[in-house]
Amino acid sequence: MEHELAETSEAATDRRYRAHRLMATIAAFGMMVTVSTVAAAGFTVIPGTERFDVGAGRYLIWYSVFTLSNAAVYTYAGKLLKRHGARAVSITGSIGVAASFLGMGTAPNLTVFYAWSAVLGVSWTGCTYLVSTHLTTVWHTHARRGTVVGLVATGFSFGGFLWGLVFPPIVSATGFTGAFVAIAAFVTLFAVLPALFMVREPREPVSGPTRKAESTAPTDPGHGKHLMRGFGIVTALLGAAFFLFALESAFVSVQPAVYDNLHVDATTAGFLVSVYSVSGLIAKPVLGYLHDRLGVIALYSVLVGLFVLGLPMIALFGHLGDGFLFLLLPVAALSLSVPTIIVPLITVRAVGQARFAVVYGLTLSAFAVGLAVALPLWGLTYDLTGSYSLAMFGGAGLGIVGVGISYAAYRVGRDRHPAPTSAVPEPAHS
Repeated sequence: MEHELAETSEAATDRRYRAHRLMATIAAFGMMVTVSTVAAAGFTVIPGTERFDVGAGRYLIWYSVFTLSNAAVYTYAGKLLKRHGARAVSITGSIGVAASFLGMGTAPNLTVFYAWSAVLGVSWTGCTYLVSTHLTTVWHTHARRGTVVGLVATGFSFGGFLWGLVFPPIVSATGFTGAFVAIAAFVTLFAVLPALFMVREPREPVSGPTRKAESTAPTDPGHGKHLMRGFGIVTALLGAAFFLFALESAFVSVQPAVYDNLHVDATTAGFLVSVYSVSGLIAKPVLGYLHDRLGVIALYSVLVGLFVLGLPMIALFGHLGDGFLFLLLPVAALSLSVPTIIVPLITVRAVGQARFAVVYGLTLSAFAVGLAVALPLWGLTYDLTGSYSLAMFGGAGLGIVGVGISYAAYRVGRDRHPAPTSAVPEPAHS
């Protein structure tokens, strides 16, 4: 009888664990959907310049304020996540993001608008890339971890696809303030509510004996400095790789301008943006699957090929017509998904789950700085050459360098902690 009761209790614990893991995964997906709200804010440029009676350049300063404040806080976000847990951080961050968008939409002048964009950058760290990837990797310690990370990351493309369909008429009908209210409502649905009701850590509230091997979160909050000792060079290498990847990732924000430069009409350009979003829905799980199935060396060889065949091919052959762009965009989507899929997975392998939040937060800071640098560089390249081709070649080339640097970080990190830190098997040929 006691044996039967023990089995029943263990089965109930296992069911609760799986239920909490599913909820945390759904919440992580919602956070990645939330990332797409920055793209939605791009639709507010015209009504925003009219509201504040300024040019697009002055209006878009908000994006630089947002990005730089975001970069500054990411440096500490990982430590806050380790100290307070994903639930507290995600609730605070998501409410802050929703409130920031409301504040931006009702701002009486540019100064207040910029101030709210700084609050947005600070809050952003608590309910987007970092917490989403942390939840996914800490709950999914099995051999299909990469595939799950890829599926969760499709939230960004899913959100982008929705914005492209529904947001233009919303902006047209409700104007500047209505647009930001709609974005705030979107954040409430996809980030605030999941943070309140779905986010859990594996040890909270379930930490039964059958799950001890999978609960990789550190239990001693006072040993953080000792935990990170010796991993400074790994963190620096990963940050450098992320910075370089950001220089190519700027393509996502300047897509419409690139298509216009290639003499694509506005209707087709809009369709191409949707094609890119759909390609991202497919590309992210594919990259995650490749991570699970290939050894690291084979995976990196594939990544180099993707960088070569992505943006450089668009630069070379995009002028030949829309058909070539439709063929090349899925390949570009694969290479542009590397920062959000492969880098966090390699980071887990390089530093272990216990160090992941701190290290990944620092690398995301480098990525945000890279974006702040990259967007003006893309514009400067166009001003000097009359096209975006040089920027696409340069971004892809630096992306290949980033692949090499991230591989070096992986090798150094594995040498520092050769013992496995999770249930994810290491391919023998990696």
